[in-house]
Amino acid sequence: MKKALMSSSIVFMILASGVMPIWAGEVSISWYGQACFLIVTSQGTEIIIDPVAMGGYAVPENITPDIVTVSHEHGDHNAVGSVSGDPVVIRGLTSEAKAYAEIDQQIKDVKMYTVATYHDKEQGSQRGLNAVFVFEFDGIRLAHLGDLGHLLSEEQIDEIGEIDILMIPVGGVATIDSEEADQVVAQLNPKMIVFPMHYRTDVVTFMPDTAEDFVAEKEHVQRIDGNRYVLDLDQPPETLEYVVLNYK
Repeated sequence: MKKALMSSSIVFMILASGVMPIWAGEVSISWYGQACFLIVTSQGTEIIIDPVAMGGYAVPENITPDIVTVSHEHGDHNAVGSVSGDPVVIRGLTSEAKAYAEIDQQIKDVKMYTVATYHDKEQGSQRGLNAVFVFEFDGIRLAHLGDLGHLLSEEQIDEIGEIDILMIPVGGVATIDSEEADQVVAQLNPKMIVFPMHYRTDVVTFMPDTAEDFVAEKEHVQRIDGNRYVLDLDQPPETLEYVVLNYK
């Protein structure tokens, strides 16, 4: 009877919060469009990366993360005011977006640091600066490239380090395109999963490349009819997988 009551309480809390349950040994990754992801670690720490509020893209109001990170100060990546709760907000750039904030800190079970990059191929002269965020939790390292606009230098590759999970823009125009993204994947050589982001959809149409342009002819592609992926830490992918999420 006690077990039944406890299960009912857990279900009620899940329904109230809007966050699907994460059991020990699991990490949840949800995509809300553009470059916005929600990560829930196995310890229950919630991280919103590059919050978005445009068109049909938005962070659900019932998500109250512990941490919000912002790669750069453009409107489709820094919609911090649209995020509910009272999270710790960590910005990769200074208040005027003219310098890097040089983040290296730990909150709860999540360690994070930033690597300085650019939003274009002209060292930021066209679109400004961009901070790559690297997160360490549950024995894995995840890199979110923000609006990376160029191939990486050897120094940047070394600073990012060995990566298990990579979130990479592939749409072109404002970022690297799908062909350049292939080159960056080869540069970083992630071990587990690549999530394409920041590409053309029915909501955002100005970018030339779609997720399908990026994953075309690749092996080990998962197309998920939803916005959430769950990683079993006890049974991680044995070969590199490309995971395409739906923002809905």
